[in-house]
Amino acid sequence: MSAPLRRRRRRRVAACTLAAVLATTLVAAPASATAGQSAPSDRTGLVPLIAGVLAAADVNPFGDPAEAATPDPSVDAPSPGVDAGTEAGADASAVPTTATEPAAPDAEPAEDLDPEDVDASAGGRPYFGDATTEAVLVADEDDRLDEVRTVSSMVRWRQLDMDAPYRLTNGSTYTLVLTKREAPYTVTDLLALAPQTFVRQPDGAFLLTENVVVQPGASLELGGADGLTVRLASDAERFVSIVNYGGKLVTRGTAKHPVVITSWDRSAGAPDVLTDDGRAYVRAIGGQVDLQATEFRDLGFWSGRTGGVALTGTDRPSGGALEQFGRELRDNANALNGGVPADPAAPAPDPVVVDPSTAGGAVPGVLPAGDLPLPEVDLDDPTYSYVAARIDGVTFDGNAFGLFLSSANGVDITDTSVSRSLVDGLVLHRFVANAAISATEVHGNAGDGIVLSRATTGIVLSEVSATRNGDNGIELRGEALADGPSATGSPVGDYGNNSVSNSVASDNARYGIEVVGGRNVSLTANDVSGNDMGIVVRDPASEVAVVGNRLSGNTRHGIALRDGVESATVSGNVLDDGSNGIYLRDSTAEVRRNTVSGMTLHAVTLVGDVTGTVVTQNDLAGRGPSAVDRKRATGADVDGNDEGGWTSTKPFWTVVRNAAQPLTVMWVLLGLLVVVTAIRGAGRPRTRSHPYAQQARLSAIVGRSANDVPIVTHDLRTRPQQEVHGAR
Repeated sequence: MSAPLRRRRRRRVAACTLAAVLATTLVAAPASATAGQSAPSDRTGLVPLIAGVLAAADVNPFGDPAEAATPDPSVDAPSPGVDAGTEAGADASAVPTTATEPAAPDAEPAEDLDPEDVDASAGGRPYFGDATTEAVLVADEDDRLDEVRTVSSMVRWRQLDMDAPYRLTNGSTYTLVLTKREAPYTVTDLLALAPQTFVRQPDGAFLLTENVVVQPGASLELGGADGLTVRLASDAERFVSIVNYGGKLVTRGTAKHPVVITSWDRSAGAPDVLTDDGRAYVRAIGGQVDLQATEFRDLGFWSGRTGGVALTGTDRPSGGALEQFGRELRDNANALNGGVPADPAAPAPDPVVVDPSTAGGAVPGVLPAGDLPLPEVDLDDPTYSYVAARIDGVTFDGNAFGLFLSSANGVDITDTSVSRSLVDGLVLHRFVANAAISATEVHGNAGDGIVLSRATTGIVLSEVSATRNGDNGIELRGEALADGPSATGSPVGDYGNNSVSNSVASDNARYGIEVVGGRNVSLTANDVSGNDMGIVVRDPASEVAVVGNRLSGNTRHGIALRDGVESATVSGNVLDDGSNGIYLRDSTAEVRRNTVSGMTLHAVTLVGDVTGTVVTQNDLAGRGPSAVDRKRATGADVDGNDEGGWTSTKPFWTVVRNAAQPLTVMWVLLGLLVVVTAIRGAGRPRTRSHPYAQQARLSAIVGRSANDVPIVTHDLRTRPQQEVHGAR
């Protein structure tokens, strides 16, 4: 082989090697992109780049070098904008990974990554009211109720003779105040007390056109043997309300003849379906509520407390507590002054003016020094600020908020339906404790079906059904009210001790059941299906048990624990038909004895720091890139799972691309170069010759053979070099 041919062959081998390294590095770049880096957006220039390298070397590795500069017109150039790495038939609907979950250096390609995992709420269906007008109307209602409370307090403290019900004027509206008495107020009483504003209609229903307030010590009972329908005026002229202000509100119907309370647009002759000018509502502020076999329809607007049927406590003492406080203070003062306790029923005596400088005895209104005669008042007494309620066989339909509870203690809800709410269905807002909700259906609401807001504790949901809601089916929030000093001085501890069991959460727009923060939450034996995600536990929640649930047909994750969940247990769940079975991100959980089947991506996915997580004794079946994806996680103990039913669908070239990291490719090629060189060298014949055979030719120049002079062995190290070679 001539020297030019050998040089040309060496250039060809070097150029081909460089082109192969460059091509492999660029192809592997998308799989090896680290967080904060992106793969080349235009890979269509790959072939021209490699061709340029080969052309610079004047080499065509596929043919004669002379043909390298002549392009083949039969080869079509890649179309602009076409991804060279996209295979024909690839699923164009695959959701890419977002910045909230960057790919790790050894992450799988985009088609094998988890679907997008966003935290933002679906938001539910929009509220079509007037934000400005309705917010002002809520403030007006607060002012009206404050005026009612102020007047009632003045009546008690001044001991005015106003034991009978009375009416207050509030602008263009009236408020009928039902005062304390032993017998409850009924429909008959309302007809007598308000003959012009509580009127029987031709169809047997009653139309109420003024507000009603039930004071402490009073009770309003609505019901009848043949049922009862009360229509609350609610139109452009005015809207009215029934407010139990520390007293007792009772509605008693039967399954066959229920009590119906609804808004009523007098001009349309139908329930009021617009909220922009306000809408009639029912509310309890403290006191007691007993609702049985009742329907509340098309009530409320804008806020929770005016949202339809609202059962709220107050952070101020009820009227009864204030009255008792004042009586005890007066009696103690009289006793210290040598008098006797005052008789509440006795008329107030005329005040006596006494000059303290000449008085020889006790002076009224003057107390001796020492301990103040303050009565003992239990601030935790439910009569002080909480509302207690029993709700049985009640329907809430078409309200702004179906049923809204706040500052309630001892609430019992059973056999109830909440539907078509304009915002959320059943809302336990703040400071609701010791509530039991069972056999209740919540469906078709614009927002969440059931909401357990922050500062709710001791709530038991059993055999409830939350379906077809515009956001979550059931949401449990347990975060602290504040993370430091605040204007209200709220506590910084989290909340919890809530449970959901034997319930259904299906076909909701967002999640079936969501737990946000909190502690000691139990989700057991629930059927969760057809949601965007099944069960989601996120933020710093702890001691959460997800046990024995059945999850199927959820679009993304069946069970997801994300972003700081600690000491969680995921055990005994059955998951099928979905994308991801169990998903953990930056959380700690024990995942044990779950059965996962029918997944199309992964049975178990671990992402981020999952130190302390144990995944064991799970039965994993389905088709996808891998049964357990843990390439992006650290700290997990995964062992002892049955993956015999899992079929890997990872394409061959996907495996190659994942393995083709730039450094790996370089070392593999260098190793191959060494091996090929060794093999080529081993195949050539080798002849032995004297190492100085070429130098021996010098002797021919001087006319003497190099071997004519014998060389003594011990002189080799001392004789000059030229003598060893036969030169003199």
